[in-house]
Amino acid sequence: MQGDAAPPSTARSAESELEDLRRAIDSIDDRLLDLVVERTRVVEKIGAAKRKVDDGVQPVFVRPGREMSILRRLMGRLTGPFPKAVVVRMWREMFAGTLTVQNPLTVAVFMPSRGAGYLEIARDQYGAYTRMEPMATPGTVVRAVAEGEATVGVLPLPMLEEGQKWWTMLVSDMVGTPCVISRLPLCGTGAGRGDGAEALAIGRMAQEPTGNDRTLLVVETDPELSRVGLRTLVEAAGLPVQELVDTDEPPSGDRLHLLELNDYVAPDDKRVSQLSVDAQVTRAVTIGGYAVPFTAEELA
Repeated sequence: MQGDAAPPSTARSAESELEDLRRAIDSIDDRLLDLVVERTRVVEKIGAAKRKVDDGVQPVFVRPGREMSILRRLMGRLTGPFPKAVVVRMWREMFAGTLTVQNPLTVAVFMPSRGAGYLEIARDQYGAYTRMEPMATPGTVVRAVAEGEATVGVLPLPMLEEGQKWWTMLVSDMVGTPCVISRLPLCGTGAGRGDGAEALAIGRMAQEPTGNDRTLLVVETDPELSRVGLRTLVEAAGLPVQELVDTDEPPSGDRLHLLELNDYVAPDDKRVSQLSVDAQVTRAVTIGGYAVPFTAEELA
């Protein structure tokens, strides 16, 4: 048995190699932290520059389109076995931390009961240590964002025949009305991260095109217009319909339909205003949209 033991010189050599590798890790960690500090200094300068540009107006610090563009670029650079979803999570925390440096961030979260999943999704997106305000109804979330009590709101996905039609509250010309800015989670559902729930985030900032986007369009129509007829009208206007998401059908009066478009469509897009030419359409308005989250294939 004694003959099976490694020679003392070999064991010392292996231990020495381990110590060298650990010192290399310590050096890398130091450089990573130095880069975080350097990045934070640049973010502070960006915040100061925004305040100069938007003199007298509250600057927009949350930019979901810009953040998603950064993440897509990083995914394209990443090589080796390190999990892509973990890189996204690391940078989400980085974004949350630097946003706090620029301006305090508060997130209003729909939380009808414990375990609903939306609080976990919100933390996944906006940071584990960001201030979260649970709220019992979607309407209170929308109002908190509209009145400036929260920077961002997290709400359930609209679905046909189900739930409160909170998205109808975004169809307004009032200053400060929120719009949809993100779809969550960015890396798909998973155990301990909402447990299958998905959500939309709203905020008082404009949607930014990223090259792979969805836009939410609300069309108010005569109650006699069918969903098939509506889709035909929207597609005839040149708007690419992904799906009819939801419909609000009051006991009397016009219907409100929520459609998802497979592209970025600006609020002043002529194709949207063209819809109102039809006698069956009262009005059409975009209520924001989102950069398409990562697919399982993109994260593989």
